[in-house]
Amino acid sequence: MSTIASARTQYGKQVTESINQTRVRYTILFCMAFATPFLYPPSWPLVVLAGVSYAVRMFGVEGIYHRYFSHRAFKCSRPVQFVLAVIASQCGQHGPLWWASVHRTHHQNVELPNDPISPRQHGLLQSHVGWVWCERYKDTDLDVVPDFARYPEILWVNKHYTLLMLSGAFFIWLLAEAGVFGPAVSGGAALMWGFFLPTALGVQTVSMVNSIGHFRKLPGGYRRFDTEDDSMNRPLLALLTFGGGWHNNHHRYGASARAGFAWYEIDITWYILKLMAAIGLIHDLRDRLPDDVREEGGLGARDGRIGAPD
Repeated sequence: MSTIASARTQYGKQVTESINQTRVRYTILFCMAFATPFLYPPSWPLVVLAGVSYAVRMFGVEGIYHRYFSHRAFKCSRPVQFVLAVIASQCGQHGPLWWASVHRTHHQNVELPNDPISPRQHGLLQSHVGWVWCERYKDTDLDVVPDFARYPEILWVNKHYTLLMLSGAFFIWLLAEAGVFGPAVSGGAALMWGFFLPTALGVQTVSMVNSIGHFRKLPGGYRRFDTEDDSMNRPLLALLTFGGGWHNNHHRYGASARAGFAWYEIDITWYILKLMAAIGLIHDLRDRLPDDVREEGGLGARDGRIGAPD
């Protein structure tokens, strides 16, 4: 009886910030990112800092928000789940439950009017960034993610993601002031190159998955599966998004912990998840494709463990 009652629990919506706060936050982020190379000209320490910071944020989106909170492609303990949520909150794309609820809504209504990020329905600009600025999507629909809404600590992360993100920015500044990045990197330079610029770039590249990842007319991609949606595999975008650009693969079989199904489809997030599983941080990594999906996609044993039979 308790299991049935739990399954029927209604969580409602969680309010995190007003739409005007969202708009101001993104405006400041992109203005500061644009100003970064003018205020602090690039140097190797700053470029490396930006690259590492971008990598952390991109894995946070693709590996944690997307493959874990949205699709449950692996399992982990409750403490690890909390730490992963805090790390991913640095990506600047709201909290884990908000992100997962929007993404699940996208999959449930793909290319239909209720799909918030469909170029077919709303146009490229709206699917890329416009929908984030809409009042309709500012709150978190917890009933779409009841499996994670039952954890108070994850609800807390989802509500206070801005505080956590700014705390991460302060930590970067603190490390620079302590000389961790070298004597030539000031706190201000570290803040711009280690926070504003990589966060803004991460927001843009993930937005490209929503827009050009569903836009067939643009060259530079291919479709492995004849899905009913407009999803495309885009190799360059897959590199930038740590695997998120293998979007046609993902829409054919989203439960997989790996988005690059063929051996040559580089999926950085998958490699990181495999390492995390090897050292025991996560477990039950979904690394098998159903036979019908493998056959439909022309995949064989050469395509790695995900394409090999049990």
